[in-house]
Amino acid sequence: MPTPPGLPDFDLPMIFGDKVAGLGFQSGVMRLVFAADIANDAGEVEATRSGYLILTPDCMLQLRSTVDQMLGELERRGLISITPDKLHG
Repeated sequence: MPTPPGLPDFDLPMIFGDKVAGLGFQSGVMRLVFAADIANDAGEVEATRSGYLILTPDCMLQLRSTVDQMLGELERRGLISITPDKLHG
């Protein structure tokens, strides 16, 4: 499968996630667990673990910075709003 535009050309497995199923810190690394919604034989949608992302603390900070930049650009373009309607406290 060809690499999508804008991404480096790596031959690595891809992990799809509909949601974050877990986040933890153990043995000096951050562990992010992703889950994907899939339909079972009865047609009911169930979340199942789809993969793990294991990052050093430095890489996690870099990932956060990159995601913050992307979210800021999406908000600037009017594609998303990251300001909550109301705050719960």
